[in-house]
Amino acid sequence: MHPVFTADSIKMIEQAAAKAQGFALFELMERAGRAAFDCMEREWPLAHRVVIVTGSGNNAGDGLILAGLALRVGMQVTLVPIKPLDELTGDAAKAWQQLKDKNIAVKAPSQGLFEQADVIVDALLGTGFKGQLREEYAQVIEQINQSGMPVLALDLPSGVYADSGLCADSHIKADHTVSFIFYKVCQVINEGLAAQGELHLATLGISQSQFYQQQPIAWKQSYADVIDEIPERSATTYKQACGHLLCIGGDFTMGGAIMLATETALRAGAGLVTTFLHPDNRSAALGFCPEAMWHGVAFEELSFNSLIEASPKQYDAVVLGPGLGRSEWARQVFEQSFSYAVEQKLPCLIDGDGLFWLQQLIEQDENLALPQALIVTPHPGEAARLLSWDTATVSEDRITAAKAIAERYRCICLLKGAGTILADGQQLVIAGGAHPAMATAGLGDVLSGLIGSLLVQGMSAWDATRVATSIHFAAGVEAAGDRTRGMLASELIEAINYLVNR
Repeated sequence: MHPVFTADSIKMIEQAAAKAQGFALFELMERAGRAAFDCMEREWPLAHRVVIVTGSGNNAGDGLILAGLALRVGMQVTLVPIKPLDELTGDAAKAWQQLKDKNIAVKAPSQGLFEQADVIVDALLGTGFKGQLREEYAQVIEQINQSGMPVLALDLPSGVYADSGLCADSHIKADHTVSFIFYKVCQVINEGLAAQGELHLATLGISQSQFYQQQPIAWKQSYADVIDEIPERSATTYKQACGHLLCIGGDFTMGGAIMLATETALRAGAGLVTTFLHPDNRSAALGFCPEAMWHGVAFEELSFNSLIEASPKQYDAVVLGPGLGRSEWARQVFEQSFSYAVEQKLPCLIDGDGLFWLQQLIEQDENLALPQALIVTPHPGEAARLLSWDTATVSEDRITAAKAIAERYRCICLLKGAGTILADGQQLVIAGGAHPAMATAGLGDVLSGLIGSLLVQGMSAWDATRVATSIHFAAGVEAAGDRTRGMLASELIEAINYLVNR
């Protein structure tokens, strides 16, 4: 996993590393310019006309170092400074002094100039960008985006807020971004994921295990980080040893959600899955997945507790909420099954409308007994309800929201979004990413079934949630292929089966 830092922490690391290793900060700028130049040559080997747009800080200096290297190999380089180059200060001024006598072209921004470039280098705004974007910067950003030419962003695309991943209305849409030293928050969550294109990390010779008393705000996890954590299975194992998951949900108009969760759980390796749902959905469910045990729950005839008591089965975890709805039927199902999970000390994942009912119970009793291992999986709207915030506040700072939910509900919070955030009150992991084809109904139900499956196969609640999230995203990318729309949630199930067996 990769550590993720705030912009201020990375500045502190830069200074401490330079002091500890005995080099000037200008050397880091030279390393950054070299790393960016190497990336440009690697990604656009035929590029000759390079336009470098500079601002006022060290990001401009990085761009000027790149300009010198490009000149040295015979490229046609044009500088487009938004702040006059002679007004630069610090290391950026030093970079300009090294370059100014080399007869380099310096021009004002124009649409025509950008359209003639083979590559445009964004060295406008670095990690220090905050507040409102000034008009002269907004105009040049729009010209760059409208040119349609390839863009390489240095450290992060201009107009992206480093510590949130949110973007100004005008922001660079890069094809490639070279991040320096460590990942920033904007490179793992929110709209920054779409703005940066393909992300490259250049460590600039700074140790990735030495943080100089700075603490990562989170850790970025990928599928490659977790695939070896899936429990190995003996050739002589049997279904009961592979875990028994209880799934509950599926009101009469929303049976598909619990069906998706159920089949995913089986396909991800659960030995047995029993699912309680509205009786009107039982026939369809049997046809959808005959390998599961489906129980119709009709309260006018039989209570949920009676069904549980009549069943000799032993369950290892509960998935509660997919397709549950907000009817009176749903309320009774939730309250009784939630109590069952608490009494039996079962790990319990709550998703969908189960989160609505959980919040209702907490409002009635702040000292409500909770399952020993509780996992909640809200999207920003559901998270806002759990916290009594508005959705915009959650979206603006999903990291803080995930931490707050984990603390308030004494749980593991999986906060969905572009870059899924996992918090348990002590650890913070960001998994997955952003993919347009995954904007489709039912993916959360598939994820719930996958987490439940890993739970009953013996993983801890934290590890099951963490590992499942990365597998789920990788499966989405695998299933989507070249598509950006029209993928069905059920298509992920086959990909998940493949990935858990690699």
